Amino acid sequence: MAPRRFASASTLLFASALAACAGESGLEPTTVELVSGSDQRAVQGLSLEDPIVVRVLNELGDPVSGYEISAEPAPGHGRTDSVTVTDGDGVAEVYWTLGPDGGEHTNTVTAGEASTTVSATALDLEAELDTLFVPATDGEIETIAAEWRTRDYSAGEVAVELTGTIALGGTTAVLRIVSHEVDGVLHYGAIAVPEGADPGSLYLLAYLHGGDAGVSVTDLQYFGIALGDLAESFAFVVPSFRSEELRHGSRRWTSEGPSSHWDHDVDDAIALVNVAFETTPELKAGSYSVIGGSRGAGVALLAGARDERLERIIAFFGPTDFFGEWVRDIVRDMALRMPPSLTGVTHLDSTLVQPFIRGDMARAEARLDMVRRSAVLYASELPLVQVHHGTLDEVVDVSQAYSLIAVMEELGREPPDFEAFIYEGGGHDVFFLEEAIERGVEFISEVLDG
Repeated sequence: MAPRRFASASTLLFASALAACAGESGLEPTTVELVSGSDQRAVQGLSLEDPIVVRVLNELGDPVSGYEISAEPAPGHGRTDSVTVTDGDGVAEVYWTLGPDGGEHTNTVTAGEASTTVSATALDLEAELDTLFVPATDGEIETIAAEWRTRDYSAGEVAVELTGTIALGGTTAVLRIVSHEVDGVLHYGAIAVPEGADPGSLYLLAYLHGGDAGVSVTDLQYFGIALGDLAESFAFVVPSFRSEELRHGSRRWTSEGPSSHWDHDVDDAIALVNVAFETTPELKAGSYSVIGGSRGAGVALLAGARDERLERIIAFFGPTDFFGEWVRDIVRDMALRMPPSLTGVTHLDSTLVQPFIRGDMARAEARLDMVRRSAVLYASELPLVQVHHGTLDEVVDVSQAYSLIAVMEELGREPPDFEAFIYEGGGHDVFFLEEAIERGVEFISEVLDG
């Protein structure tokens, strides 16, 4: 009987090390196959959004599991943020932060003697912004104007969700919460009509809110106080915007559809105006006016460019020009993944800036998205406008008001056709803009003079 032989401890350790190098299959890798993640784009110095995913195979074409891969960017092309081991399917991920310079970067992923090289583009951010923020062309402006002419603002499937009353200063109004469809999306809004008004006796006034958190019907009470006895001469509409709440007391109604700041916001507002005209016999037919604050001021100005029935606009500290330097600074911050906490930034970051940076949205398409939100480009189409803005506004920079003022001056539009009030030291709050409310009331009351 032959004697039994036992492996020494050192022999076992050596064998174990060989097995680890060769993966759990025991066969050396012969192929590193790219699964996904090549040809991405990111701003220079930032990580790619998605990992580089590879699959490691042996000479039989079977996956090699449990194998530690390595990744080495070319000199100046950044760093690899992690090293991973292949899973049961031979798959591993590499997280890559690009280098500081713009251009094509490469990274070689290696398993044993096998390797593959992946590429990515490091964007020179300022160069990209230079091309993105070139002033809008006449062709781009007309392209969006033509698109607007195809929009359907008609309201279908109108239903009354709630009826009640609301106090508007010394006036009691009948309140209706209505639902309707616009562009295939379910939308909610409020309509308030002073009790006892005669048919055809009231002017329609729309309130367009700011912020991202929806709107409360109780906001109308401020209008009742500001307008005083004049409130008896107006009916009011308050649209919510897509994906946001309309609130009244303890009740909540959420309009459907994805958010669309300053673009389809306008569709929602005009559609609710149409509902009001169709269902409110007390209204004078033919025209209406709008008061908007912040986001709502931008929507109001865009509505003025799109709806010829709009007679007067009061715009409190709203955006007007998405090709302005202030917007460029915000887009830079978004591209660097440091978005400021401002209205609409989350929406624009996810639907415009990051898709553009990744290459999923062409530059031409991104620029048209900016044109859609820039009322200053359609200043010649605006009705009578009154603008209010503070010089220390930290939410919407006063340069947005100055941009509209400059264009209106070039067009020769002066009071009473266009007037702007800049409040030295004023911020993003109408109650701290001295005499702004009185000026707005005087401006809007002029519709009562015919």
